[in-house]
Amino acid sequence: MQPTNKEMQLQKNCQLYAYLLESQGKEVPEHIEECVESYEYVMHCAEALFEELKSLDEQTFEKIVNNPDILKSRELSYWWEMKQEANRLGESLTKTCL
Repeated sequence: MQPTNKEMQLQKNCQLYAYLLESQGKEVPEHIEECVESYEYVMHCAEALFEELKSLDEQTFEKIVNNPDILKSRELSYWWEMKQEANRLGESLTKTCL
């Protein structure tokens, strides 16, 4: 059975989260590694990824997220931009609708 688009995106989030942790020299939890390797263990890593990115100092952020020579770095940068835009849109909708 082929994975769904949602499963693929959830796995990509875990892959980016694992990359971010590894890039900082942090240990990747086993449940995250399982998600990285298999669609059977798909997890919701987006919020943990977002929080980890927010916690980076500017120098570390530049080194890990804005490194144009590493594909995972470029993917992480794109994910970060899309997440920030989604947050802005959510806030705008909340202000408009409430």
